[in-house]
Amino acid sequence: MNNMNIAFFGSPRLAAACLTELIHAFQVKLVVTQPDREAGRGRRIAGTLVNDIAVKEKITVSKPRQIDKTLIDKTLFETLNSLRINLIVVVAYGKILPEEIISLPEYGCLNLHGSLLPKYRGPSPIQSALLNGERITGITVQVMKNEMDAGDVISQEEIPVNPEWTAEDLMNEIIGRAPFFLVKTIKNYLSETITPQLQRESEVTYCSKIRKEDGFIDWHESSEAILNKVKAFNLWPVSFTYLDGNVLRIYRAHIHSVKSIVPDEPGKIAALDKSKGIVVQTGKGMISILELQLENKKRMNYRDFMNGYRNLEGKVLGPGTV
Repeated sequence: MNNMNIAFFGSPRLAAACLTELIHAFQVKLVVTQPDREAGRGRRIAGTLVNDIAVKEKITVSKPRQIDKTLIDKTLFETLNSLRINLIVVVAYGKILPEEIISLPEYGCLNLHGSLLPKYRGPSPIQSALLNGERITGITVQVMKNEMDAGDVISQEEIPVNPEWTAEDLMNEIIGRAPFFLVKTIKNYLSETITPQLQRESEVTYCSKIRKEDGFIDWHESSEAILNKVKAFNLWPVSFTYLDGNVLRIYRAHIHSVKSIVPDEPGKIAALDKSKGIVVQTGKGMISILELQLENKKRMNYRDFMNGYRNLEGKVLGPGTV
């Protein structure tokens, strides 16, 4: 196990946390990550968090712009061979690997996925769990195959979902658990102390890639459905509506427990409650907005927003073009 050469594929914060732990436990010879991109207000070209760690640790880095069935990056393929990679580990890489890459190392290709497979195969398992109001989710390590998230399961860990959690909160919980879980699983896999299990096809569900327009709030939906959307899209694209024709992003909210005697028009700001938030009528029930951001303004809590925006009560949220 000490002479095992590992190639790591990943890009965002979760991947960076896992890479850091892998470096302590194994010989990571190659890191493959997304190409450098513009970031921040100054639009400066910057590498991924995974790239930064690899550079610091003096690990070879590859940033292929395309890696699919029609065009395999020959340099990457040759690098994997030349470094005698025994195992590939993938965490939120962001691109589908072709069969030629998956089948290259003798111990195959392992992937950490943010759900309890076979539930929520696809690119948005964390957001989908919150959208559907799941009370239990988890993480899975699978042996990758040439079909999205359909590989044999090596290990899983359940994560109870706090009803107040947003995607940011759930992601932080996964980041806190995943690195140690991944390293432990890989060690057990390499020592052949666990046997991969087939996924039950009868239990498969899928989730799709999130689009910016998915964050649009339809106030005719129930308060529960709207709240789930706010929680699920807290990181991106952030749930949004319109206030006086300007985009209004909502980062945090909760169900308003006090029922109105006569329900108002969906989207109408029914009350400004200094202790509970900006109360808005939905198609069924009401929600209280806690944290929000008006277009071209800074993100703020509801109290500061109420103090700075006049004649807010009675306005109707929602008009605008998606």
